[in-house]
Amino acid sequence: MTIGAANFPESQTLAELYKITLTAAGYTATTQTIGDRELYEPSLEKGDIQVVPEYAATLTEFLNGKANGKTAAPVASGDVDKTVAALKEFGTKYGLTFGKPSPAADQNAFAVTTAFADKYGVKSLSDFASKCSGKASILGGPAECPKRPFCQQGLENTYKIAFGQFKSLDAGGPLVKQGLKSGQISIGLAFTSDAAFAS
Repeated sequence: MTIGAANFPESQTLAELYKITLTAAGYTATTQTIGDRELYEPSLEKGDIQVVPEYAATLTEFLNGKANGKTAAPVASGDVDKTVAALKEFGTKYGLTFGKPSPAADQNAFAVTTAFADKYGVKSLSDFASKCSGKASILGGPAECPKRPFCQQGLENTYKIAFGQFKSLDAGGPLVKQGLKSGQISIGLAFTSDAAFAS
């Protein structure tokens, strides 16, 4: 059994935990870091990999876009039960099955440095939108961020943040952290489970 992982540390760690659990249950399990969702989801459909740790809302919107086009109205929400019900419907269409969602949650977050927050009076994304939106604003994140509804698209559509530039770095990893510290980016994609971004 091959467990696929996305190309960022949290996904790779979860894949290793799945491997430990499956091995303990008597399976022969290996892990394989594949890349972003556009690469590993088709591999899952084809059976090249058998398991992938995933995020319910993000995968739901990925499959929603695949089924209904990139401009499809969002179906994922903060309601886990409704989101998973929608996810299972898409799964039926693409031959995918999903386990019970974990009570643990990790979400996309967007970080600035304390110095940046103090200088501009930023405590929320709404503050960032009203005080820092524009040509001087640089967003940092993984290469796929500009086309993701829970990354740049979401910031632009929900908060009306205009970015002057996007820098392709990583997903909440050392490149984003260094980009924030060095001032290379104004704001960067982080994960709520990362203690390095604790408030």
